[in-house]
Amino acid sequence: MIIVNLRKHGFTIVELLIVIVMIAILASISVVAYNGIQTRARNSTTSNELQSIEKAMRLYRVDVGSMPLGSDWYSGSGAPSSRWSTEIIANLRSLGYITGNSLETDAWGQYYIYDNNDCNTGQGGNSYVLSIGADGVRDTSDDIRKNILTGPCS
Repeated sequence: MIIVNLRKHGFTIVELLIVIVMIAILASISVVAYNGIQTRARNSTTSNELQSIEKAMRLYRVDVGSMPLGSDWYSGSGAPSSRWSTEIIANLRSLGYITGNSLETDAWGQYYIYDNNDCNTGQGGNSYVLSIGADGVRDTSDDIRKNILTGPCS
């Protein structure tokens, strides 16, 4: 007597769907984790660059006796202009306070903002350098800011 196995070998539609769903779940978890790592890396890079700019500007102030000229060029809407980056960063680089050819833009390609709040006139304080962050809008939660001077400018 010969026994014939009529069941064919292979996967059923349900088994295939389960595997596809599991792969999709793992892929979505990986994408979310990658985006989080990428955001943290950009924040860290930008923070380090702002710290380098801050140090250069503090050294400039010690040597020259005042902060670099202020820039209230940014209106608060849209992306900042390149004016401060091309003038102040270039000046700090030419004087030897900054080495290398970067530091003009943050990790998202936006120009940094510098405001000395009229420190050179003795009327201000809280000079800072700022990245407007990933959203490209100033005064939001993703801004990264380094204070150079706080309080009176004297």
